[in-house]
Amino acid sequence: MNVIQKSEAIKNGLRKGFQDGSSKMAKRKCYGYTISSVGELEINPDEAKVVSWIFERYLAGDSLGKIAAGLERQGIPSPTGKPRWNREAIDKLLS
Repeated sequence: MNVIQKSEAIKNGLRKGFQDGSSKMAKRKCYGYTISSVGELEINPDEAKVVSWIFERYLAGDSLGKIAAGLERQGIPSPTGKPRWNREAIDKLLS
């Protein structure tokens, strides 16, 4: 199997996982959105405010740690429901 065939096989496997729901990424919560009854993403107004705040703070020059501390101070739970946000969760959200 050459590199191109291997790449195509990987992409096909990822596509299949998303289509049949077996991919961990397909089940991942998309913070700032909820899934509608027909399976489409809809904006979650409360979480969208948090996402906007995170971007505002990041653009103002705050570090990921400072943003995490600010979310904790405000009592905003992480996407997984934990009381503390970590830098990785914020970094993923920003990217």
